[in-house]
Amino acid sequence: MKENSIIIITMILNFFVAVIKLVSGILYSFTTLIADSIQSFIDFLTDIISLVANKIGKRRANKTYPFGYGQVYYLANCFTGVLLFLIGIFIIYQFFFFKGSVKTDPSLLLIIIIVLIIKLIVVGLLRHFGKKFKSESMIEASIESRTDFISTCVVLVIFILSTLEKYIPFEINIDKIGSLCMAVYVFYTSIKMIINNVRGILVNDEENNDIKEEIIKDLANFKEFKIKNVKVIKMSTYYNVFLQVEAKDNITIKKYLSIEKKVKSYLKSKNKLLRFIDIEPV
Repeated sequence: MKENSIIIITMILNFFVAVIKLVSGILYSFTTLIADSIQSFIDFLTDIISLVANKIGKRRANKTYPFGYGQVYYLANCFTGVLLFLIGIFIIYQFFFFKGSVKTDPSLLLIIIIVLIIKLIVVGLLRHFGKKFKSESMIEASIESRTDFISTCVVLVIFILSTLEKYIPFEINIDKIGSLCMAVYVFYTSIKMIINNVRGILVNDEENNDIKEEIIKDLANFKEFKIKNVKVIKMSTYYNVFLQVEAKDNITIKKYLSIEKKVKSYLKSKNKLLRFIDIEPV
């Protein structure tokens, strides 16, 4: 399956989960679940951002952006982190101004379990195909979805504790405590995401000489090319490679394009961290 197809599938699932949570939270007066539904809507929005980031990030390098568009992944992930932080603020607001009075109905338990299963599928899809396609945006989306999964686990715990409400002191509101725990976790995840991606934006133009030497060594097997310049730029967890090569005079355009394709496939097979390879004849 293609990368964008996976994102569209998870986007649909996240929207479905968010609607179920919101409607159930309102029907059963479960404020923790309502707060959790807002985070699921952020998951849905994150998938849309990932689609846009993938489309922009895969553009070829040009004179305006000689190192490609890899920074868009950092910017998209930073935006997701900011949205998560805002969700944390909303949950804190809810903690102080809303009184939880969850209706412990068995049907609500079934709904929460179904939601957990769907979220587990979403996390698995994003992690698996994120590593397969070496997509930083999908990997970050899986982290955000995992946050949503864990927060729903908190919802499940709060629901179970609410069924034991008669054994708990009256002044202790389990629903509000659940909201507070969720807010703390969301704040932690969002701040960590923002810091990591801001750091990536600031240092992602750093060259990697070790990989550069490996590429020069590997390209020695291609006698049709003479390496004029190699530049390896770190883009998040992967690398972009920019090659300037001089081809032999007797090579036709068709032959050159065929060799160029082989070079790209060969380098990517040698190092899975090489995501984008641009070859410029000089």
